Amino acid sequence: MIGQMFGDVPVCLIGAHAVAAYAPERMTQDVDCLTTAGQYEHASELLRQNGYRADGVLSFTTSALGLFGSRWVPEKSGQMIDLISTRQGWADEALREPAQFTTEGDRVIPLAYLVLMKLDAARSVDQGDLSRILGRLADVELDAVAAVVEKYYSHDPGALEDVRQYAEVGRWEYQTPSQTAAEPPQVDRP
Repeated sequence: MIGQMFGDVPVCLIGAHAVAAYAPERMTQDVDCLTTAGQYEHASELLRQNGYRADGVLSFTTSALGLFGSRWVPEKSGQMIDLISTRQGWADEALREPAQFTTEGDRVIPLAYLVLMKLDAARSVDQGDLSRILGRLADVELDAVAAVVEKYYSHDPGALEDVRQYAEVGRWEYQTPSQTAAEPPQVDRP
């Protein structure tokens, strides 16, 4: 769905649709997409060409990740799309990582960067997503996520501990010990 709309513009799912690639799905009313700052205007134009109209600017006043974006509403039918970007280097790095895809063929943000964005959002729904995502990871996978958080979220000295605590809460929920955490769901690759 999303991949067909944006063609060769690097765009990936974030938010609840990305979480569903790594943990049990939750319902949402919109589709959140991340693109690079250099491709933001091009992605916006492709949304217009595909029957969407801009319906407002998204505000991320407390974000340390430099996020900006816009909300797009379909002219006919379909889900609203929030197109999000940043001028910080982590988004470019995330979109250069090997691509993972949903079963529908949409590109998904790599797990470590999804965790980074969820930490930054700090809403209660994001905290629940973090425990569901991180609780399924083995320690070595959790360490890889922690490395990205440490690199891009170093302004928050508690962020690494938060990652470990969300993982522990998720493991309690899934009843999995840390060394044998459940394998994350496999993301299909076209």
